[in-house]
Amino acid sequence: MSNVPMPSEAQLEILDLLWQQQPATVQNLHGRLGSRRQVSYNTVLTQLQRMTKAGLVLRNTDQRTHTYTAAAKREQIERKLFDRLAGTAFGGSTVNLALRALGNETPTAAELNELQEWIDRQKK
Repeated sequence: MSNVPMPSEAQLEILDLLWQQQPATVQNLHGRLGSRRQVSYNTVLTQLQRMTKAGLVLRNTDQRTHTYTAAAKREQIERKLFDRLAGTAFGGSTVNLALRALGNETPTAAELNELQEWIDRQKK
């Protein structure tokens, strides 16, 4: 997992779109990002070029229109971000980070069930 690069906020936004629907073209990603915020086509292209070089996305050049896919699974990036936040803001304690996150909102019944299942697995 250490070989997975840490994405910037803008890159994470593009990865989120790719995890939802991939492969995607620059034009497709530009349109989908445009529904969130104003961004130029060239900015999206530049980010994808940087992400390709960093190993965050894979570019398929077999077709006339290049398409992009995420090189890492969402869970890999989430774990890296989670570990970084826990290490920098919570003294390395992922439990303290989780407790803080849980204290900020009211979980749904499904989320409580999932949490209880996780607790039960940890007791075994």
